[in-house]
Amino acid sequence: MHEIIPAILPKSEEDLKEKLSLLPAEITFFHIDVLEEDIWMENNRDFEVHLMVREPEQLMAKWIERGAKRLSVHTAGNSLAQFRSQAEIGLAVELDKSLEEVIPFLNFVDFVHLMSIDEIGEQGHALNEKVFGRIKTLQEKFPELPISVDGGVNVRNYQKLLELGADRLIVGAHFRELWNLLKTK
Repeated sequence: MHEIIPAILPKSEEDLKEKLSLLPAEITFFHIDVLEEDIWMENNRDFEVHLMVREPEQLMAKWIERGAKRLSVHTAGNSLAQFRSQAEIGLAVELDKSLEEVIPFLNFVDFVHLMSIDEIGEQGHALNEKVFGRIKTLQEKFPELPISVDGGVNVRNYQKLLELGADRLIVGAHFRELWNLLKTK
């Protein structure tokens, strides 16, 4: 089962509230990008968190307490294992990081979160097709490990990402367009 998950990168609590209100009612799960600021509000939907912070271990317990079902972090380490009984833990991998560097850690996470844009931390960037080969490599080496793809996903490339083996597509700027297309199918 593939998941198409809307991504929210809030600038403030008001911005988060507005972006959540714009999601279609049928959307019961969303992705929130967390930078160094702590922006949060109570909501009635399930969610995952992408911690794009220097020391994610310091925030993981807080986000699990808030109800995060999944957490993606950019640092691999033994300290992540303590959270796996409370939420799914994923290793986020930037495009410029070699897969060989992270492969030794993939047996200790619940999923891999592949970044598919060159610059993270803002929405609207184009997908870098380098991610296609990375999906294929991970799919061959770890066929049971779910793969999330984050950044630049749109109506022109989503199908190829799924065909290559992506399980979850995190969609920011083009979510509404992709959602509307999929509803008509």
